[in-house]
Amino acid sequence: MSKNKYATKFCAFILAILIIASMVAGCTQKTETINPEESQNPVSEEIKEPEETTIPTKMEGDEFDNGAIGQHGGVSSSSEYSSQVGIDILKAGGNAVDAAVATAFAIGVTEPNLSGVGGCGMMNIYLKDTNEYVMLEYMETVPMNVTAGWFNKDTDSSTAKNAAVPSQVNGLLTALEKYGTMTREEVMAPAIKLAREGFEMDERLAEAVANSYDVFSEPENEYLLELYTNDGIPYSNGDLFKNEDLANTLQAIADGGIDEFYRGELAKTIVEGLQAGGSLITMEDMDSYETAIREPLRTIYHGYEVIVPPPPSNGGDWLLEILNILENYDLKAMGHNTPEYLFTLNEASRLGLADSYAFIGDPAYYNLPMKEMTSKEYAAERVKQMPTDKALEDSPAGDLPVEKLDPTGAESQHTSHIAVIDEYGNIVSTTNTLGLGWGCKFAVPGTGFFYNSHISNLEHDPAKADSPDYVMPGKRVRSTITPSLVLKDGEPIMAIGSPGSLAIPPAIAIVINNVLLFDMNIQEAINAPRAMAIDRFGPTMTIEAGRFDETTVKALEDYGYEMKVVKDYDSAVGGIAAIYLDKEAGFFYAGADPRRNYKALAY
Repeated sequence: MSKNKYATKFCAFILAILIIASMVAGCTQKTETINPEESQNPVSEEIKEPEETTIPTKMEGDEFDNGAIGQHGGVSSSSEYSSQVGIDILKAGGNAVDAAVATAFAIGVTEPNLSGVGGCGMMNIYLKDTNEYVMLEYMETVPMNVTAGWFNKDTDSSTAKNAAVPSQVNGLLTALEKYGTMTREEVMAPAIKLAREGFEMDERLAEAVANSYDVFSEPENEYLLELYTNDGIPYSNGDLFKNEDLANTLQAIADGGIDEFYRGELAKTIVEGLQAGGSLITMEDMDSYETAIREPLRTIYHGYEVIVPPPPSNGGDWLLEILNILENYDLKAMGHNTPEYLFTLNEASRLGLADSYAFIGDPAYYNLPMKEMTSKEYAAERVKQMPTDKALEDSPAGDLPVEKLDPTGAESQHTSHIAVIDEYGNIVSTTNTLGLGWGCKFAVPGTGFFYNSHISNLEHDPAKADSPDYVMPGKRVRSTITPSLVLKDGEPIMAIGSPGSLAIPPAIAIVINNVLLFDMNIQEAINAPRAMAIDRFGPTMTIEAGRFDETTVKALEDYGYEMKVVKDYDSAVGGIAAIYLDKEAGFFYAGADPRRNYKALAY
């Protein structure tokens, strides 16, 4: 055969390929940009299915089988029940916001001691269609009728007086209305079903019930005893637990939305019940509550952009300062979890903590130096205060162009985090809380849920009125919750957050370093041993001692740390929920912390 015949056949072959490609392209429907006020994914339109990719079945190092790998959608949250709710919403065509809201309501059923409709939170959202980042802040507010000396921490912490205006419902439904695609009824139906039909109580919840049995047994808490015991015997691990009252409350919210919870008959029931318990919350307080859409804080860390919540979170600025300081050190050369690395990381964290308490409060009340505080220039100045061979006895706040605040309020560790990714490319990182375990340990009879305990986080002594935590009408409560996103080249690759009060920012920083600097997959990064100095008042190191060798422990003691030993995989060092997107491979890893029995699911 001649060369010309070969050439002719080759050209015909190429032409055929081009024709087929043209036909395929012509049949593919292009997704249009959607108004964020309406929807963030075209669930009603035909969606081109992504090409299937061979993905691993399990992450290396996932010894507890907490993680998951997927191509379409994934959820990491505090239980398999709640994560399954999110997955079901995604499979039904919902986007990441729909799934996050559904998961949060479900956690209020399965983890009622840590979050729920009587609490608050923050949500960090990435919307693929508009390439938009949205930060929703829905922290509780102080009742407007509050007066100095009205609240006593010693006697009132486990009463209705400790409840600030509940804000989670407003925040979750605002997110759903603005950025979701499904109806309230669709999104809330799984939580309602869980509450009405019941679920198997896990060990953590059973332990929380047992530990609070004395409180529930007090005469004024007859309703709590009715809810969480079976004829006076506390529910235990594996028992079927139902909450018909909560199911009815959630149904009322699904039917009536924000108006019902804050202005309707349910609102009246809530306010009357709270006031009967001594609360100052009024219908006006409920009616005036609004979720804030705030500009997030950002920094660049080794070429990655990190996006965190601004005040009243005092965790976002702290996390960014940790990272900005650490960028001045060759952490990889130090080696993962070597004494030098742990010393450097924790002293950076202690400096960030000092600044977080000295310069953060409700932005409506204080002039906060956020631009300066989160800058590389300021971090360089703080590096000059970093010790080289001995932990600082007292980590001082830095110098910024505002008057230092003198915080005197408390922190609480009982929080739930959720990370979600959908097949459309939307990502959500959200943290919700009641404050203390079981919040203020008060529930209005017939409603089935607990209220937050954030009044006790504030300062009530008039002699300390200069504290940023001093109780004032309408003030939003400061919190370390830090739902975060990590970006590469302008697009998100990680959603991450944690419960744990002062453990939250350092836990997130540790996991980010484990992934970005030490090349761990997200589950390996979460499972890795942690040691963190999170005491505001001195060089105390909280350490999973059984996971560090004696040489490392001795070296940390030589640096001057007093060791606070906790059990292996202890929630005192955080409880990460995260998703890492491997864009090159075409799938994502969902990680979940065994320290809190978190569970990730994906498909």
